[in-house]
Amino acid sequence: MKAKIVEFLSKGRGGYIIYKDETGHIKFFFEFGGGDCIAIIYVPTTDEWKSKTNREIAQRQSILTFIAEQSIKVQAPDCYYEISENYIEILNKKTS
Repeated sequence: MKAKIVEFLSKGRGGYIIYKDETGHIKFFFEFGGGDCIAIIYVPTTDEWKSKTNREIAQRQSILTFIAEQSIKVQAPDCYYEISENYIEILNKKTS
């Protein structure tokens, strides 16, 4: 089985995150945020998921979690993420 990977393509104020696995690849647009939000990764909603990604809905959470965790590991190690219906937010950890 081929390993899962994530590639980052920055283009100014945004770019693309490309998720790759044995099935193929999925391209997600992202843009840099402001304030505590480092970046927003736009993802298809659950209703759009299968038609836009050609993946089963059962794979959605694990793919999004993998993307979020790799984004933190590679691009923003002092941050955390939140996954919602149509985006992943990469956020600064709040310090007191």
